[in-house]
Order: sequence, then structure tokens, then C-alpha cells
Amino acid sequence: MIFKLFFGQLQRVGKALMLPVAILPAAGILLALGNAMHNEQLVSLAPWLKHEVFVILSTIMESAGQVVFDNLPLLFAVGTALGLAGGDGVAALAALVGYLIMNATIGKVMHISIDQIFSFTDGAKTLSQANKLPQHALILGIPTLQTGVFGGIIMGALAAWCYNKFYNITLPQFLGFFAGKRFVPIVTSLVAIVTGVVLAFVWPPIQEGLNDLSNFLLNKNLVLTTFIFGIIERSLIPFGLHHIFYAPFWFEFGSYVNQAGEVVRGDQRIWMAQMKDGVEFTAGAFTTGKYPFMMFGLPAAAYAIYRQARPERKKIVGGLMLSAALTSFLTGITE
Repeated sequence: MIFKLFFGQLQRVGKALMLPVAILPAAGILLALGNAMHNEQLVSLAPWLKHEVFVILSTIMESAGQVVFDNLPLLFAVGTALGLAGGDGVAALAALVGYLIMNATIGKVMHISIDQIFSFTDGAKTLSQANKLPQHALILGIPTLQTGVFGGIIMGALAAWCYNKFYNITLPQFLGFFAGKRFVPIVTSLVAIVTGVVLAFVWPPIQEGLNDLSNFLLNKNLVLTTFIFGIIERSLIPFGLHHIFYAPFWFEFGSYVNQAGEVVRGDQRIWMAQMKDGVEFTAGAFTTGKYPFMMFGLPAAAYAIYRQARPERKKIVGGLMLSAALTSFLTGITE
């Protein structure tokens, strides 16, 4: 009974994570196209890309895609809250407020300042010239710990819990204005303060453990690691738990310092950052292996099923297989 309850909760969290994850393909396409349009080799083949209109367009597309990856923790906070609260916008607002308060609390408890986040060495005088330290982050102008998408997921889940528990609360008449859903962001703010205090003491050793684990997985035997990752991830898909499993690999494991001096974490985010910087790729091992069978293997299997269908059922089977194959090829959704 307890296992079924726990399993059901994990499935709910996995489904909630699908919302922020669904944004990433569009952001990745914008970033890739924007980056490609001012790539030197492509520009030499298509000189018209030097025109001011295309230069501005490529910059806008690249910035539009990059801002999504830069704010993934916030998106995960809002998306997780929406998913676990049945899509109610009050939960999303509570998660947004809670995430900001949580980070502000962490920064104040740990006395984190701008000088602790950025290393002003080698004559650096501005933030863009300074080296960013990996254990800290500047979240929407708030100096805090680098909790990554885990911090967003934690706050999103707590905001959803507050919503589900207090959305229909009744208060004394003189406090009636704050009753019901209006009470949710208020109580979430209080929960966020407590969460921030707890994370200020609990997160640093967890962060160190994650760094050690990611270094071990990425540096010891990457081929074996990605093989095991692929098997486990595909095995979890029928149960809807794969979103929970791959999130640390895609958004937290590994680190890379981009040309702006910012620390980028996570296999997928590092790959995007390296593409933008135009350097040799060292990331992508936990994402690229999936695309050949998503784009070709499963559509080929769908075609084989169609070919082997009984003549009287070919139209029905063909329609089902075509929609499934297109979904797999275009979006990577294979469930």
C-alpha cells in the first residue's frame, strides 16, 4: 500500500516535469538557428546573412532561446507547481514568489554577496569580466546558492502542496479578503523562508556530493555510464518515471565555463552553451544517443507493423502508426 502510494506520487511528479521540459525543444531550435545564422562558415556560403535584418533576427532568436536555459530553475518551479496543482495559476504565482523568497533567504542566512559569486581577478572590473564561482549563483539579481533545477522542483512541489491544502481555507470575517486562494501565496512565502533556512545548511554537502557523483560518472567510463543511463531511462518510460531520472543528468551533472565566464551545469545546457561559443563539444552524451531510434528506429518499427497488418485493418493500423511515428520523429515523445 505504501509502495503504491509512493509510486503514484512519483508518477505525478514525473508528469508535472513534462510541462517545463516541453519548452526546451522550441528554445533549443531558436538557439541553434540563431547561432547558425552568424556562424562564419555558413555566412561565407550565404553572404546575404550579413544583412542587418538577418543579424538582428539571429541575435533575437539566440537571445530568446538562451533566456529559457538561463532560467530553467524558475521554469521548473512554476511548471512543477502547475502540474501538481491541476493547472491552477495561483499555484504558479505562489511558486514564483516562493522561489524568489527561498533564494533571498539562503543568501541572507549564508551572507552571500556579489563579491562571493564573482571572482574579480586579473584586472576584472565588471560582472561580465569576472569569473563566476560554481557553488553560488545570481538568480534574478539575488545572490544565493546554486541549487539548480532541484531548487526549482522543491519549491514548485511545496507551492503545489500549499495550494492543495489551503486553496479553500476560511478565515475570520475581518481577514476574509485573504481567504481561499489568496491565502496560498502568503503561506507559501512562509514555507519558502523555512525551506531557505534549511537548504542553507543542508544543500552545500548535497551539492558537493552531486559534483563528486557527476565527475565520477562523466570521467571514469562514459561509454558504460551512458549505456546504463539509456537502459534505465527507457525502462522507466512505461511507468512515467523517466522525467525524474534524467533531470539530474540533463540539467545538473557536469560543468562548463562559457566565454562570458558563467558556469553552466547539465549535459543538455552545456551542449547548448558550447554550440553558442563555437567550441569543441564535450557534452551531449546523455541526449544524442536517443535521437537515432526516436527519428528512425521507431518510425521504421511503425512501418513494419503497418506492412504486417491484415489487409482489412491496414487503414486503421496505418493511421495509428503514422501519428505515432510522426510524434516520435518530430517531438521525441515515444510513450
